[in-house]
This record gives sequence, structure tokens and C-alpha cells, in this order.
Amino acid sequence: MRGQLSAEMIILLLVILAIVAIAANNLINTSKMAGSTFSNKTEKMISNLNEMCITDEDCNGGKCVNGRCQ
Repeated sequence: MRGQLSAEMIILLLVILAIVAIAANNLINTSKMAGSTFSNKTEKMISNLNEMCITDEDCNGGKCVNGRCQ
């Protein structure tokens, strides 16, 4: 009986496919969390850069005190 799949081989194939699907799902979730964290940190850094100044003119009408807009 060549070419026939036994029930055990089908079950093994399904288990392997399930493991691959679970691993892929975990990788997708991890990448979404990493992307969100990266985006939040980038926005925080940009806002900090926008608060930095050298002269009062950099602060859009505010005062520059110790390199920060007040």
C-alpha cells in the first residue's frame, strides 16, 4: 500500500502545522508590541527635541532657560 497516509502521519502533520501557527502568531504579536514601543519612544524623543532651545527665539514667544523652553 504505497502512497497512503496513515492516521498517525496525518495527526503528526496537524500537530506540526499547529506549532508553526502558534509560533507565527507569537512572532506577529511580539513585532506589534515592539513597533508600538518604538513609536512611543520616538515620539517622546521628538517632543524632547522640540522643547530644547538655544535662544528665546527658538521657543515661539517663550523663554529659553537652561536649554529648555519655559
